[in-house]
Amino acid sequence: KYAIGTGMGLQFLILPFVGYVVVKIISLPPILGIPLLIVCSSPGGSYSNWFCSVFNADLALSVTMTAVSTILSVAFLPLNTFVYTL
Repeated sequence: KYAIGTGMGLQFLILPFVGYVVVKIISLPPILGIPLLIVCSSPGGSYSNWFCSVFNADLALSVTMTAVSTILSVAFLPLNTFVYTL
């Protein structure tokens, strides 16, 4: 439970904030900055599951986090996009 909560917090709170900081530091124009923020707010996916399989990591945790982040992204992707493009 703690691993999933940590992963979701990093995925939907820290990663979009880091993307926002990068956009501000580099002074990207909106045409480049907004897509970067959208990518940073998007859920992880198949590559993480593949890497876990190749390196014999916790594949069940990776698949669970992918499923949960995909479901939560329905709410968090528009929310992060709205918050960081004001």
